[in-house]
Amino acid sequence: MLERLSLRVRFLLFFGLIAAAIPAVIAVSLYLAALRMEDDPTPQLVLFGGVASFALVGIVGWVAQQFDTHVAQPIVAVARDLQTRMHANPGNDLQQDEARYLGILGPTIREASDAMRTLRENVDAKVEAATQSLDRQRLRLETVLRDLNEGVIVCNLDHQVLLYNRQALKSLYFSGDLGLGRSIFTVVNRPPFLNTLERLTNRFTSGRYKSHPDYLHAPFVFSTPDGRHVLQGKMSLVVDEDKDEAQSYVLTFSDATKSMSTLAERDGILGTVVEDFRRPLAALRMGAELLSDTKPVAEDVRAKLEDIIVEESKILSDRLEEVTRRYQAIATSAWPMSDINSANLLSVLARRYREHPVLRCDVSGEAQWLHCDSNTIIELMDRLVRHVLEETGAQVFSVEAAVGKTRRYLDIIWSGDPIRDSTLCGWLEEEIEHGAGRMTGNEILRHHGCDAWCEQMPDGRVRLRLPMPDPVAEHSAQTSGAPPVRLEFYDFDLLQRGAPTGDLAQRRLRDLTYVVFDTETTGLEPSNGDEMISIAGVRIVNGRVLTGESFDRLINPGRSIPKSSTLVHHISEDMVADQPPVEEILPRFRDYVGDAVLVAHNAAFDLRFIELKQDRTGVRLDNPVLDTVLLSAIVHDHTDQHTLDAVAERFSIEIPEETRHTALGDSLATAYVFLKMVDLLEANGISTLGEALAASEKLVQIRRAQSRY
Repeated sequence: MLERLSLRVRFLLFFGLIAAAIPAVIAVSLYLAALRMEDDPTPQLVLFGGVASFALVGIVGWVAQQFDTHVAQPIVAVARDLQTRMHANPGNDLQQDEARYLGILGPTIREASDAMRTLRENVDAKVEAATQSLDRQRLRLETVLRDLNEGVIVCNLDHQVLLYNRQALKSLYFSGDLGLGRSIFTVVNRPPFLNTLERLTNRFTSGRYKSHPDYLHAPFVFSTPDGRHVLQGKMSLVVDEDKDEAQSYVLTFSDATKSMSTLAERDGILGTVVEDFRRPLAALRMGAELLSDTKPVAEDVRAKLEDIIVEESKILSDRLEEVTRRYQAIATSAWPMSDINSANLLSVLARRYREHPVLRCDVSGEAQWLHCDSNTIIELMDRLVRHVLEETGAQVFSVEAAVGKTRRYLDIIWSGDPIRDSTLCGWLEEEIEHGAGRMTGNEILRHHGCDAWCEQMPDGRVRLRLPMPDPVAEHSAQTSGAPPVRLEFYDFDLLQRGAPTGDLAQRRLRDLTYVVFDTETTGLEPSNGDEMISIAGVRIVNGRVLTGESFDRLINPGRSIPKSSTLVHHISEDMVADQPPVEEILPRFRDYVGDAVLVAHNAAFDLRFIELKQDRTGVRLDNPVLDTVLLSAIVHDHTDQHTLDAVAERFSIEIPEETRHTALGDSLATAYVFLKMVDLLEANGISTLGEALAASEKLVQIRRAQSRY
């Protein structure tokens, strides 16, 4: 029973017992003395005994207060600081003012703490040295996965995401929230996955995979939940051969929406050729047969037949042009092309002639962005340059990109005679080896939706011009020097965890998934019309803050933002004018949270804003909630400083000035603070979610009771 009480309460009980014993001892002593006296001394004994009792109890109370101030409180404060140093912040300093009352105990604790810190630093240094090679291998893996052109996702058998690469994020960003520890079914439809996994599992358990031509791989097609995007991929089952059991599966895939659409359009073109050409061709055939008949045809009939032939020929020609245009559009879109800077493309071409005995080629003009297949275009231009050398004898060439009124061009320029159209047509009919097969120059140009021609320039030189498609994306002349965000895109520890089981309250704090969130508002009174203008959250999975899976949205509050509030969070009315309303943002935030435990600093404030929008948005957050203000008061009960800045300072967590009082910045700071608190909570015997919630509720009840006095 006593060990459950705090140190200060136990000291108070001891002094209370002493104070209670004093009147009892004095009363018994005076009673025994009165028995030995002849006269009636009771009034005097009661008077002086009472005064003595009150005086002694007062002295004991004063001594207890001094003992609490100079011994109990310093011991608790030093113990909390030492606990923080051991479990959360090795750099935390022991409080000098408090420790000075403890005599030799303070320096001894500091000496032991410093020794422990030195030992920990030595151990950490050895661990760091031992893992450097592993880190290098890990970084190589990250680089390879990040730059793959195919999407890669690894899931455990409970369909939790263990790994994903940048291409997977790019391909699936539009369909939901892809994140570590989350179900793959938040971003893809379920049946194809379950069916394919069942096929592979049966193949493995039956042993058929050993002789199966596809081993433990199976191609399949799936889509996003809304069915708008089709993806084509391959599932590979990962097995532990020592345990003879399946562990996870790997999915590699690419977006097949465009190719499927292209196939459908190509089928449509074939259908057009069959259906739309049938009637004109039948009419033409009939007219031709009648005109070629040996029997004489009346002039009026002949005239009508000739009109039919002309009209149907025109219809057939127009439809043929339309089919050709549609086919060229398909050929252009289906061929793998990308945006490329002309300086890079033409430099590759010019380097081919560095060792040429007579030919010299220079890159001129300003660099331009183009959209093309650089491989085939380089091979075509190289073939054309060498033909011009043979045909005209020109040895000095200049290649450049130019921007016209309607198109962008790649030009091959020389001084000399122009090339005849018939000669150029012959060159373009030749097959060119381009690394992925053989194509004619005309086929290459057709894939780019263009043609080529030769013309005289105003300065007398000649240029062979190839029109190129415009770039798809916008490209800035300057590139940012900021390093790319490094995503936390894998966590194989999730492989052992699997799906949560049992009562949520009984699960360990460090095993849970959290969303730490914060809001910025127009003011501090949600019941009096203040509104949210920003909401952000960051996920904690397996003890890691996933900065790459954050949620950060501005909200149009539908009202003005006081200047006093803008001075705090730096969000102005102009910044939210074009942003979605809360009815759009909160449902997205709910989807982002999923079934995670919510964490916030002063959570009641932020949750009140969300609660008041329940009817308008249909969003009700029933998730368990942990408040880092309350948790701080539990693990650091020796102080009343529990602001986010104060708590972060105790844990040596720096909050950048530019992100303080932003929803995402405060969410990140709170997340790192919370992870430090988990270690301290365990040191205080609070290791499960239920225990943390119970301790928080008990503290709330104590504060409510204190507020009545």
